[in-house]
Amino acid sequence: MIFFFTRIYARLQELFHEKFKVNIPGLGFLLHLQKKDRIIFINGKKMFFNHKIADNYARLVNGRFNEPETHLFINSLLSSSPDSYVQFIEVGANIGEFLIDYAGNKKILNSLFFEPQAEQLLSLQRIKELNEFNNVEIINKAVSNKNGVVKFAFKKNNTSDVGITTDENSESFKVEAVTLDSVLGDSTQNSIILIDAEGEELNVIKGGKKFIRQAKPVIIFEYNHITKTYFTLEEVKNELGNEYTLYRLNSKGKLDIDFNNTWNIVALPDSQSFNRNLFD
Repeated sequence: MIFFFTRIYARLQELFHEKFKVNIPGLGFLLHLQKKDRIIFINGKKMFFNHKIADNYARLVNGRFNEPETHLFINSLLSSSPDSYVQFIEVGANIGEFLIDYAGNKKILNSLFFEPQAEQLLSLQRIKELNEFNNVEIINKAVSNKNGVVKFAFKKNNTSDVGITTDENSESFKVEAVTLDSVLGDSTQNSIILIDAEGEELNVIKGGKKFIRQAKPVIIFEYNHITKTYFTLEEVKNELGNEYTLYRLNSKGKLDIDFNNTWNIVALPDSQSFNRNLFD
């Protein structure tokens, strides 16, 4: 009964957000009341609902994506390309919202998901098993600008608010971190990289400098009220150089250059031509 009511409230919150651009409170409280794991369905695929980290799911309890605009853009990118995108790479895969949508996509030949947290890792592995995704590699590591051990901060009352930290006073645990270059090596495969690293996005890009220079992937990274406190778009531009152009990913799943209100930014390599349907 609690889960049923939570689903109704999640849908109500979504409608309020779409119509009034505000988030009504209370969904996190309801999600924290969940006491058992279950299977939920997203576009006909099975998703593992891990009640221990229920506050990560939000709209997903209704079979709806938390970031619909990002899915719309990636779908348009894939459908407009005559070639397959060989690799889909996600840094900060969390509970598998993008794994469940793209691991089975016919234009994604293989996919790589990085996630250092134990409960989120369990959720990813269960999704892989439930849907028999054979082209998926899940890596239980953080990603940064250098290899080594890092501290991951966390909040018990908000299991989605975690990330690499240097704060000695924060609650944290140690994880192994790698660079994209150390994992992808000399790869030149056509790729899409999605980065949701709670402020570590710029360092992830710095640690993939060689791969980015060689493969020229499409890069989607989070740039919102949280990540803006860690780095600027100017710093990202300087890191990527003149071979990339940055665009805002808007709520319609299209690209524009209005950077006043952002959530995700897309870096497109200038060496590739892209369908005009991707742009607003």
